[in-house]
Amino acid sequence: IYIMVIVNCMKFRPKEGCKEELFSALSDYVKKYPLDKAINWYILDIDDGEYAHVAIWETVDDFMDVVNRDVRFSDSMRPYVQPYEDGEDFHSFSGPSVDIHNF
Repeated sequence: IYIMVIVNCMKFRPKEGCKEELFSALSDYVKKYPLDKAINWYILDIDDGEYAHVAIWETVDDFMDVVNRDVRFSDSMRPYVQPYEDGEDFHSFSGPSVDIHNF
């Protein structure tokens, strides 16, 4: 049985010399505000100083509950990230999974 899930990805680049502070801030955040409705989540090193937070959610509502928190995940990271060339601190996308076996 196929169950559709929601996946979100948020890429970011730590400022020079701030990687440990960034990951410490993330650790503090998830201790205070657990991502307990996530099926799973990861921080991936995607090379060249760039990282990605990838989370898998059972429902859109579970994902939106985190997005709409008073204290947001990205806000805990913002002081430690290097903006991209377009001025954005993060590049992100989200969407439902696709059951490729149906094709």
